[in-house]
Amino acid sequence: MLKDFLAQAGWMTKTLVGISVLVSILTMSGTNDYTKLFWFDWDLIQQGQVHRLITPIFLHFMLGAYPIHLLFNMMWLWDQGGSIEKAKSAWYLLAIVLITALLSNFGQFYVGYLMDDPNKFGGMSGVVYGLLGFNFIRRRYDPFFPVHVHPGLMQFMLLWLVLGFTGLLGNIANAAHLIGLLSGGLLGYITAKTRGL
Repeated sequence: MLKDFLAQAGWMTKTLVGISVLVSILTMSGTNDYTKLFWFDWDLIQQGQVHRLITPIFLHFMLGAYPIHLLFNMMWLWDQGGSIEKAKSAWYLLAIVLITALLSNFGQFYVGYLMDDPNKFGGMSGVVYGLLGFNFIRRRYDPFFPVHVHPGLMQFMLLWLVLGFTGLLGNIANAAHLIGLLSGGLLGYITAKTRGL
């Protein structure tokens, strides 16, 4: 059973999970000074620290006394990202991760800027929604794409997305979730319509 579980994901998915776990340990789930190394800091980005456009995806915070944020995101990364890596390649998955991370992180930052709410954010959720959107739309427009997202899973994740905007789930990166989903879906559509991708 463990062998089957490990086989669901390739080396890129495992690397992304490993980095997320290591960063969570290093930053003590975003509670110490090392956390600042991973923040989306626009001033520092403009000074050349462009890695900060991506690194917030590796930050995960505790919910109460539990690492639910990390576990939830890693579970979906393993499932959705692992499926893409198996269907296409490690580098294909990385490209989707980087694009959705960039767009969802910047979108979350910009919404915070517009609302004069400069709270720091983190997590793989925007990317997870991006992977989900990619798989769902890609399969819809390319019936030969081997990854299938069950409609019930899509409904659950959309409900979770909507609940986030109500405030009932606390202070979460709603803009990152929505932009991740939309950007992943757009990538799914473009690749489905582009021969060879």
